[in-house]
Amino acid sequence: MSTITHTHPQAASADPAEVTTVLVVDDHQAVRLGIQMLLDDEPGIEVVASAGTYDAGFEEAARFLPDIAVVDYHLPDRDGLALTRRLVTMPTPPRVLVFSAYADERLALAALVAGADAVLGKNTLGIELCHLIEILARGDRCRIEVSTRVLAAVGEELEPEDRPILGMLAAGTDPGEIATVLGLTDDELSTRRSAMLRHVKGTPRITQRPASTQSKGDL
Repeated sequence: MSTITHTHPQAASADPAEVTTVLVVDDHQAVRLGIQMLLDDEPGIEVVASAGTYDAGFEEAARFLPDIAVVDYHLPDRDGLALTRRLVTMPTPPRVLVFSAYADERLALAALVAGADAVLGKNTLGIELCHLIEILARGDRCRIEVSTRVLAAVGEELEPEDRPILGMLAAGTDPGEIATVLGLTDDELSTRRSAMLRHVKGTPRITQRPASTQSKGDL
């Protein structure tokens, strides 16, 4: 699977003269360096920080307030979706792109629940990563695609009161509107989403690293 996102333009776009700042979080130094070299060659994009752990990633995000965070799923302390959940609740949150060797539909759904803006597989060409960052930098909206089969299967595993949240997230409904429709406060919705995320991640497919992915390839 090369990508499980597609774009839906919004009305406003950022000034092309502005520099888009990027944070890269990946547990492999070679991958971090490869992404930085790739993005530094793109006009208008600047990698302002990189980190190899959940804790360091959040510290750098709080320090630099990047526009976009490129986050790997596998990190040595806590996973990239837990980091995504924390990043998107910052006062000035970055847009989050989950960039992982695990870019299947189950991970896509978990990333959606976490609040990620896009998901991209590491088996894609580097140009696709650059293109997706440019889309997010313009303020355009990306929709993470999940099949009705996977959505229904995961929904059956959730508590009944969480299924409407999952369905509305999959439909691209704004979290504020979800909270209003369901009569929840923002904090209550955030708590529910965190609990849902722990459940959606609870599958060997995205909690264990197969031997074939121990060493990540080049971009």
